[in-house]
Amino acid sequence: MEIRKFSKEYIGKAALIEKACFSVAWDEAALAAELKNPCSHLYIAFAHGKAAGYAAIYAVEGEADIARVAVLPEFRRRGIAETMLLYALKDIGASTAFLDVRESNLPAVKLYEKLGFKSMGVRKNYYSDPAENAVLMKLEARGE
Repeated sequence: MEIRKFSKEYIGKAALIEKACFSVAWDEAALAAELKNPCSHLYIAFAHGKAAGYAAIYAVEGEADIARVAVLPEFRRRGIAETMLLYALKDIGASTAFLDVRESNLPAVKLYEKLGFKSMGVRKNYYSDPAENAVLMKLEARGE
């Protein structure tokens, strides 16, 4: 597996991953806009030569907001999301990270807990298509 920082050449691949993973997917225009945002950090994971997943993270003043983590269904449960997140958080150098995750997405919740994220509460009806609560989670750097 290989993790790379995102560039224009990966927009189409990430859009396909989005479509396969999210009911409300970012399209190529949205991904291209993220590349122009100085606070946006995007990473793409390759497994066996194929784009397998990607992550989008906003970072400002030592704080990260994990906006997207997506891994194609055929590549799940192989450590790709974990490896991407660890790589990205180290690369960004954030001391604190936040994310929202669908309440029903237990595999993701367990992954985030494994990485040290703690639940901070629930956002009622945060997601649409289908409507669902989000669990708000926070990770603080060791020693804080």
